[in-house]
Amino acid sequence: MDSLDNPEVQDASMAPMLFFPHDADSASDVKCRRLILRLGYEGYGRWWRLCELMASATGHAVPCATEEDRMLLCDELRCDEDGLSALLDALADLGLVPGDVLAEGHIASERMTKNALYFGRRKVNGRKGGVRQGGA
Repeated sequence: MDSLDNPEVQDASMAPMLFFPHDADSASDVKCRRLILRLGYEGYGRWWRLCELMASATGHAVPCATEEDRMLLCDELRCDEDGLSALLDALADLGLVPGDVLAEGHIASERMTKNALYFGRRKVNGRKGGVRQGGA
């Protein structure tokens, strides 16, 4: 979370998002191109499914610490444990997910956090719409 945002914005940004921006040319991004090179379009598709899971999760992080967490992810991503490990290793190596957060047992993304803050700010500002701020 951005420490410059007030607690109200930070709280609002933790809520699940109904949608998030997906650039039409994301497959041209060098990180995604490298992911496709390493794991094919199947890995790329799994990355975007993980993005959907992050967006819809409170706090925008998906757990992967326990064997059960990993089993659920394998089911969701239609892969086995080796495929999941290869995907997570590639995502961390490419900088699509922070390796330190992954090591703590969560899948998160800076881009998803930025999206969440954007929507959190809009939500808080919308609550303030029409309310006078200050005197006059």
